[in-house]
Formats: sequence, C-alpha cells, structure tokens
Amino acid sequence: MIRSAATRGLAWTYKQVQVREILPAKRIALCVDTEGLYVEVSTLFRRSDAAPAVGQIWIVDRELGGWAFAARVDIAPPDATGGQWTPLVLKNGWVVSAGAGDPAPQARLSDGWIELSGVISGGTVPALGLDLVAASLPEGFPARLRGNAVLASALPGTNGYIRGALAVNGDVTIRVSATYAPAWIDLTGLKARVT
Repeated sequence: MIRSAATRGLAWTYKQVQVREILPAKRIALCVDTEGLYVEVSTLFRRSDAAPAVGQIWIVDRELGGWAFAARVDIAPPDATGGQWTPLVLKNGWVVSAGAGDPAPQARLSDGWIELSGVISGGTVPALGLDLVAASLPEGFPARLRGNAVLASALPGTNGYIRGALAVNGDVTIRVSATYAPAWIDLTGLKARVT
C-alpha cells in the first residue's frame, strides 16, 4: 500500500486514491485516499492516456505542485481458473470423445504452466514402447519444458497404463505399457512448465 501524504507530510508525493466525482467544469476530480481524506486531483496534468472514471483506483502525485493522476491501479481479482482454454490440434486419427459429459481436449497457460484437459478416443495406438503424437498445442503457445504423466484411460485390465508426454515442440505424445487399444484417454493432469 502507498503511504498517504495526509499522515506523512509533504515529503511524500504519491498516494493511492479512489475517484468519487469528476467535475469537468473545474477540471478536477474529487477523490478519497486510503485514510478517508478527500483529495482534489487535477484532470489537466494527467500523465496517462486513460481518462479517470468514478470508482477507479489511481496513484496520484504532486510533483508539479497540485495532485495529478499518475497511474491507474488495476484491482480486478486474479483469474483463479487460469488462462483461456484453447482446443488442441488432434492427430493420427484421435478425435474428441463422444462420451456423454466428456470435455473436449484443450490446453491453457496458467501461472507459468501449460496444462491439458479433455478426453480423446479412436486414434492410432503406438507400438509397444514407442511414442506416438496424438495432438499438438495450438499455435502461439510459448516454449515449455518437457512434462509427462500417467493418464486415465479405458484399459483391458489392471496391469497396463498409458503415459502421456508434452514435448518441448508442443507435441502431445502417448505410450502404452502393454499391447492394447484404449477406447479413450483422458489428458487431464498432463502439464509442463513454461521456459
């Protein structure tokens, strides 16, 4: 939090305020600082191309004598769900699962990670011990470190598993631990840190 000049004397030239009213005829905005004191801020000497509006939070300064708008404070809550989900590019016959309630295969960038979600089905199964590209990240995703995870899938028994990997080039590969063709693969849980 910015310390208020109201309690710290004239040496403090910055403070945080909320715009309460704009008076265009007087070329000022009436604002309230963090300690509840009213501050008149000039709309003439604004150093930002964004016009102040009622309810916004700003940093103001008085470097030029009177208080002037310096920078708007973005107080929107952080996006707890992460970035926007974007469809994967499916390859080698893999398609979006048609199962009821199965989410579409997608990727998103969230807090320095690329993560995958969704269910695929019907594609080519790699030979035992080999990797096969099942999908790739959408265009424009940043470089990433390699990541891998054991994925949920429809397996013919309890001894097999499918390992999914996200390569640095954006390919999503699968590898089977036994010779079988899974009816579906859930990509949820596969993620890699952005480099």
